[in-house]
Amino acid sequence: MNIANVSQNTQYDRFVSLLVRHEQAVRGFVRSLMPSAHDVDDVMQEVGLACWRKFDSFASTDSPDDFVRWACVVARFEVLRHRRNYARDRIVLSEDIIELLATDAQSRLQTAAAERDAVELCLARLQESERRLLLSVHTPGDSIARIASELGQNARRLYSKVNSLRDLLGECVRRRLAEGEV
Repeated sequence: MNIANVSQNTQYDRFVSLLVRHEQAVRGFVRSLMPSAHDVDDVMQEVGLACWRKFDSFASTDSPDDFVRWACVVARFEVLRHRRNYARDRIVLSEDIIELLATDAQSRLQTAAAERDAVELCLARLQESERRLLLSVHTPGDSIARIASELGQNARRLYSKVNSLRDLLGECVRRRLAEGEV
């Protein structure tokens, strides 16, 4: 295998890793710019291809943390291109509106990322048993009733504990966001 192929494969692996990790955020950004959810998948395919074609420009200058911002800029242009291609449709947003929506979506992405980081930091501060109990409510196949049965405890008491943990987690997240610790 020659060096150019190894470099190309490494670049491709890095791109795929970044795209997969941040696909939800970019998809949310695209969705916020589209009048119809049904076109989002088509645009996301074009965003993925456009990002790959332009990845050399990103990879040479930016850190992995900037990928979402860069991909959203690419996505904005793909949305505009899609809009121009389908301008015959009845529901078409003007470029000015798309720009306003894009600016708003970009700020919401940053806020969501900070909130996600704060939740992860606050969850990490909980004891393992508290974290499992709190997350069991949102884990398919897991439940407070099952955990109560395993531990031989009253389910109502565990529900009360979950509510207390939610309050603690919420306060921790609010404090971290207010102090800018994320």
